[in-house]
Amino acid sequence: MTQATVRRQSLSRRALLAGTAGALLLRFAAVGLLGCAMIAASTQIAAAGTPAQVLLAQAQPAAPPPNVEVNIATLHQRLQITPAQEAPFNAVANVMRENARAEAGAPQQPPAGATAIDDLRAYIRYSEVELAGWKKMLPALEALYATLSPTQKKAADAAFREGPGG
Repeated sequence: MTQATVRRQSLSRRALLAGTAGALLLRFAAVGLLGCAMIAASTQIAAAGTPAQVLLAQAQPAAPPPNVEVNIATLHQRLQITPAQEAPFNAVANVMRENARAEAGAPQQPPAGATAIDDLRAYIRYSEVELAGWKKMLPALEALYATLSPTQKKAADAAFREGPGG
């Protein structure tokens, strides 16, 4: 299976798992940490010959893609979230937004003319961002899943298996 195929297959999972921090303070902290990581990585990238414009573009915090809000609303509807389940659902939705923002800001493609090594490095960097998002999603989803009825659990199982828009 090629990298492109793997990326396409995981797009729906990534979009569903995408999210943001609930509190504004946490958002600023996350952006600050991301900025520190980008600054630390910039010396390695600059040493590899990446133009300064690319580094600047990568350091900018990205807004979550607009479809993440559609995915959140669709998931809310599919799961038929009750008022008592709003808090754990909102935690899942916030992680979806945060992950979407992080993935939108991560380099997904190596520059034109990249070597096989450059391509693999870019794929690894993006995969690490994706994995970090999945790790953030797990506790939020576990908390929500514990509140769901058996019918809602079946709907959640199907929704996460199918991906957004499923």
